[in-house]
Amino acid sequence: MNFRSGDLSGLAEQGMRLAPPDLSSGSPPRLPGTPRPWQEVISDAEAERIAADISRQGYGVLGQFASEQELERVRALIRASVDAAHGEYVDFRGPAALAGTILGDLPNSTAFKDLCRRLYELGTGRAAPEVNFHQVLRCLQGRAGQTRSWYFHYDSYVLTALLPVAIPSEGPRGDLLIIPNVRRIRRLYPTNLLDKFLIENRVSQAVLRSITRRRRFNAVSVELKPGNIYFFWGYRSIHTNEACDPDKLRATALFHYGNPHRDSRLRRLIQRRSAANRAPEAC
Repeated sequence: MNFRSGDLSGLAEQGMRLAPPDLSSGSPPRLPGTPRPWQEVISDAEAERIAADISRQGYGVLGQFASEQELERVRALIRASVDAAHGEYVDFRGPAALAGTILGDLPNSTAFKDLCRRLYELGTGRAAPEVNFHQVLRCLQGRAGQTRSWYFHYDSYVLTALLPVAIPSEGPRGDLLIIPNVRRIRRLYPTNLLDKFLIENRVSQAVLRSITRRRRFNAVSVELKPGNIYFFWGYRSIHTNEACDPDKLRATALFHYGNPHRDSRLRRLIQRRSAANRAPEAC
């Protein structure tokens, strides 16, 4: 069963509204509180279910992917870093700074890499490239955290996997907002840049905020639950996160995979020039 990039945009093009999805649907039965070992090989049937869910509702979920004990080890590291930053935004890039935690081990997990490879192939109909993740752990808190919310964008990578580590239990949670599958994978990098330019400006950002608040154009709001892992086509979907209270911690780990423009000379030139001014990576 293949879900090619041209086939996945149907629902978004129709402008249909979706009923609130069941986040636990499709997962095999488990005893309450029993985590899914992230080392576990995911069956082809479940990988196809995730790809179909991304097509149908904009994202797919694996429930009980990480245990509370595993996440708490990451939270301890986050709390120390946020305290050192006086309660403000921090981020971690790559697995090295997270060694000894699930986030340090997950990028090298054979089962996780194989799942992402299969999802890529189901979503694009193309042979998957080597699995090298662009990994970021974003810890929103304080005033700086507020400025990194409500920033609509496309990712540079085809597949985005999001693992919530800490989500506020009271007040605004910082829900994930997606307008799913609104563009195809671009053949040329300049076309991709034009797509980004059209939404990463003040007027478009205001329009997109209104659209998502009113749930127009198939916009979806996803309440994130720590321990689950969420997948969506980050390259093809406009997305961001809502803000949460500045005194509350919202931490999400992002694994980006499959850059269709990785060989572009123009891309490499722009990256070198903009390395000192990283754009916010919202979600």
